[in-house]
Amino acid sequence: MTVVTTSRKPVPEVRTLARDLAFSIGAGYVTRGKAGMGDLFALDESVLIVSKSGPFFLIQVYSGGEQTAEIRVASFTVEERAGPIASGLFVSDRPVYEAFKDHADVVFAGDSLAEHRIVFDGAQRRRYTLKVAP
Repeated sequence: MTVVTTSRKPVPEVRTLARDLAFSIGAGYVTRGKAGMGDLFALDESVLIVSKSGPFFLIQVYSGGEQTAEIRVASFTVEERAGPIASGLFVSDRPVYEAFKDHADVVFAGDSLAEHRIVFDGAQRRRYTLKVAP
């Protein structure tokens, strides 16, 4: 099972994004605190770290102790979800799909989503649309 966590001192929106991302993909969420990378890899080989760096949100993908991808998110919106919940991630970019495919339940949505998007349903009727920076 993949582990999702945040940077060490996340802003509240990063923490909420990480928790809902974990919920969506069926991963475990771990409060980071003072835990180092070794502590995270002891929990699972597959780790996703959500953070904020300047104007971007980052999702760093780690596998077996090595970073395999970094997805830069320019912005995201949260809206109330109508209808049933959809589990997993829906992505419109092939490179983003490739980055997540071994770590999360992900579907390549191609033309059904606007370009450079990740869409997923979080807890409490939230639906996220992330705009990936090219």
